[in-house]
Amino acid sequence: MINFSSFIPTPKSLKQFGGIFTNRWAMGCFALLTVQQIIEASAMIWLVTMMRRITSGDNFFPFLFLYLTALVIPYVPGCLANIFKISWKQESQRYFINAFVASNRNQIGEWSNKGIKEEKLSILTTEGPNALHAVIDYFFDLYSYVLSVFFNILALSIVVEPLFGVAYGLSVLTVLVVMKAKKRVQRRLTQKALTARIELYQSLLASWDNVLLGNLYNFNLWGDKTTQRLNRCLQRNVELERFDQILAIVISLLTSIPSLIVVVYYVYINRFSVDKLASFLVTMPLLFTILSYTYQTLSLIFRWGMHRSKLASIYKAIQPIKDCQLSMENKIKYTKINVSASTTAPQDHISVPGPTALNSYNDLFTQIKSTGRLTLRGENGAGKSTLLMLIKNALSNKAFFLPTQNQLSFLAETNKHSTGESLKNRLMEILEKVDADVLLLDEWDANLDKENQERLSTLIDALAEKKCVIEVRHR
Repeated sequence: MINFSSFIPTPKSLKQFGGIFTNRWAMGCFALLTVQQIIEASAMIWLVTMMRRITSGDNFFPFLFLYLTALVIPYVPGCLANIFKISWKQESQRYFINAFVASNRNQIGEWSNKGIKEEKLSILTTEGPNALHAVIDYFFDLYSYVLSVFFNILALSIVVEPLFGVAYGLSVLTVLVVMKAKKRVQRRLTQKALTARIELYQSLLASWDNVLLGNLYNFNLWGDKTTQRLNRCLQRNVELERFDQILAIVISLLTSIPSLIVVVYYVYINRFSVDKLASFLVTMPLLFTILSYTYQTLSLIFRWGMHRSKLASIYKAIQPIKDCQLSMENKIKYTKINVSASTTAPQDHISVPGPTALNSYNDLFTQIKSTGRLTLRGENGAGKSTLLMLIKNALSNKAFFLPTQNQLSFLAETNKHSTGESLKNRLMEILEKVDADVLLLDEWDANLDKENQERLSTLIDALAEKKCVIEVRHR
């Protein structure tokens, strides 16, 4: 389970996902939204001016044209901004994939840990992209609402009554104080909801084997665990939504009441001024639209902690664990592993007098400076595969590691062939394409019949003439 409670975003982690919001598509979205909201807010100025011209008997047609234009034109930058947002989302996924690769490249110590694999792959394939897309939608909406409210309140204060700006500012400050007081509770509920979703995704990743293989015992265990996690996920997400909606009601009241008081005050002091009342009354629907946007804006601002926590959590989740090297070494029982050289290797290649016990993985490093073939054998659970991983970890790109079960990318198509033919194609591709001094083969013979074993063993001998081959044999 991911521990979110102790995670505080560091400058490094903030910088890592900061590029998501500073790329050209994000900047393009913000610029287009700014143009859109300025044009929309200008409609109030043209409307009020037009009404004053009408009541005074002056020519109002130029302002009618400006008003109609301000109603229609904003759709153009708005549509362009939505197009940019799609590119922004795709670019954000590229940033996240790059961050995953940068954090996990060559972290071979985690490769065989099924729990870490399921957790990180669920973050990479599901929770991560969903969180990134959600936070981009969040910023897109937040920026739109903030600009809309700001420019419209500014226009209302200029052409109608400056007290609207004062009342609005005071109500926003009050709401921010309330939001600050409830921030910790909201963050805790968000983290619990996110943890529940990740746990549910992990159960769903195991559905293939437990559902399709038809083992009733395994299916029942998987079903019970999945049901528990579904219920927990539902409960925690409902708790979060209930908290958000109650707070939204409070925010709505705090923002509406001061502005409504100003409305009553303005109507009262101008009750005998027909032109002022007429110009004000036509802005009333816009005022309530602004208040509605204010509610949406403050609600979104309040949710920033949730999105920041979610972003920080998914980036924290893809970071490598510490002390992988020590953990791998502790799994190896060297006294139960023997190493021997192939009898078919030429005499000037690796020469080991016979099966020799190991004291540490460093014992093999004196042998891998030459070409040849070394075979590791030992009891199940002795750590033979882990030993290959340690060697790979130490040699990095100088070694090529081919596990028994893997999804490594090769040019050769393997899913259309038998296990033996697929392995042959891969070994041939390694021989022709891979520039590595050491080839590490983990139980390549595990699922092969005797004929295929002998045929591929001959091919491995050919590889051993050009590289040092260290293999773990199943038999």
